[in-house]
Amino acid sequence: MQSRSVVLRTLGVCVGVAALTLLAVPSAKVMAKSTPKKQALDPANFDTGAASRNKYFPLVPGNQSIQQGALNRGHRRLPHRRVLTVTDVTKEIAGVVTVLVLDQDFDGGEIAEQALDYVAEDKMGNIWYLGSYTEAYEGGQFVNANDAWLAGVKGGQAGILMPANPTAGTPKFVEAVVPGEGVATARVVKTGQKECVPFRCYDNVIILEEGSERRFFAPEVGIIKTRPGSSNEQETEELVNFVRLSAAGLAEISDEANRLDDHASTTSQRVFGKSAKAKRKT
Repeated sequence: MQSRSVVLRTLGVCVGVAALTLLAVPSAKVMAKSTPKKQALDPANFDTGAASRNKYFPLVPGNQSIQQGALNRGHRRLPHRRVLTVTDVTKEIAGVVTVLVLDQDFDGGEIAEQALDYVAEDKMGNIWYLGSYTEAYEGGQFVNANDAWLAGVKGGQAGILMPANPTAGTPKFVEAVVPGEGVATARVVKTGQKECVPFRCYDNVIILEEGSERRFFAPEVGIIKTRPGSSNEQETEELVNFVRLSAAGLAEISDEANRLDDHASTTSQRVFGKSAKAKRKT
């Protein structure tokens, strides 16, 4: 997220199909004026057996949020629907076991783009970002792979996607270094907010500023709203539903995430060719 991945959205890059291909974006290599905070990735700081601790980015398999999005293009308002699901699929990257989060965009009820975000939670509750992979579709058929990067591969570097204790006024932090794109940074601009979206109202919401966007996160849910900053495109997204998938539903979407990761080893072989295979938790 993001391509629809989180990092490339932060960098101001959006590649995809349908309405998403029309985005006019600023340079991807805009750097922070001050040096952002960068933390080293240490596999010893991760415990794969622990329950999720970060309430603003809960890595709970089966959590699924549905957001209604829209984009101004000329005199038209182009809608799309985004579905984010925490799967039960894992993949080891740079010595860390990550969880695959499937990010799907639907245009007119038809799949337009799918992205995998590879994330992990350390023992302190920080959510780390270790890679992404995105596929674009037309007419429901695969067109191409828009982006692919992994920490430790060809200059890709992991960063923190969501701090364990987000506090307003703290320095910018590095979310990732994406080869060929640059450094993605974010900062916490507000905490303790009350925000309402079509699904419901939430207290203690935090707001992250990521590139030209502001993203709103609610406790135990995650992202509930996206608002543009200086972008002329005025893309918005709001939460319209949040569910816990049944075992059968989780199995279906996790199988799709597994399929995408497997496909990445073919379409993006230079990045994914030698990576560990993803697998569902047993």
